[in-house]
Amino acid sequence: MKKVKVIRDHSNLEENSYLVATIGYFDGIHLGHKEIVKRMITDAKLNNGKTVLITFWPHPRTVLQENTSVELILSESQKINLLKKMGIDILYEIEFTKEFSKISASAFIKEYLENKLKINKLIIGYNHCFGHNREGNYRFLKRNKENLSFEIEEVKKKEIDKDLKISSSEIRKKITQGKMRDAGKMLGYPYHIRGKVVKGNGIGKNINFPTANISLKNNNKIIPMDGVYAVTINFDKRNFNGMANIGFRPTVDGKNRTVEIHIFELIEDIYGLSLKINFIKHIRNEIKFDNLKELELQLNKDKFKATKILQNEEVRN
Repeated sequence: MKKVKVIRDHSNLEENSYLVATIGYFDGIHLGHKEIVKRMITDAKLNNGKTVLITFWPHPRTVLQENTSVELILSESQKINLLKKMGIDILYEIEFTKEFSKISASAFIKEYLENKLKINKLIIGYNHCFGHNREGNYRFLKRNKENLSFEIEEVKKKEIDKDLKISSSEIRKKITQGKMRDAGKMLGYPYHIRGKVVKGNGIGKNINFPTANISLKNNNKIIPMDGVYAVTINFDKRNFNGMANIGFRPTVDGKNRTVEIHIFELIEDIYGLSLKINFIKHIRNEIKFDNLKELELQLNKDKFKATKILQNEEVRN
């Protein structure tokens, strides 16, 4: 896997080669983002150059809207790893502050794209905006083309969205609604969370459904809506089928929201291991049962349904 050069200090980019760039937060790296990255890599290869992805941290909305948090599709480390796999050469990460948010589109172009980075080409999506009050977009660039020191290219709507309205905010919405298939279609991969297996209260084992309680690695990641899901699980370079429950476990008077998984056909001890859980499909909402026997009967039905879903699904982990 090629190494990504990560720059985080607003410094100049000391590169003598041809540079093709794009701008954006790129949360989730969905199909629209991938089309832009694909164009950049193709252009860089044709010109024996390198790709630069200009992004921001923290998420702009957390700075512009006080007391606002944004639950992310990918953590920062996951985003970097995915961009690395896709072949991006340089990740130029700008700290997004209130002061930075006031920079005009023209000033951003001059200071960053021309002076600090000295790019040769900018490729952006049809709906991307930058600069104070989101004044910068492809139309703005086209109007000012004669004053730019670099070429510009737009990835048009029909080339990105096809039959889906693809955006990071739309994907977040689908995840919070439990519409995992829709989210997965837009991402190009199943939405996933990562966490470590920790000790639970052992109730699942008593009804023949041993569960692993998951302590999540990143609190800024979106957790799907409460309910039962068909999932796949990855750890130790192995893949398993299973189901997950998110919620308050009302049948046993749970007080805290938890994520727990039941892995089909697993008998080994996995406490302390870090797992990746891929959410394939929501099966049902969380229900309070009168007793554990009723819960066990329902879990058997859930397992049957999850098994059918996972057998018929082409899952990319």
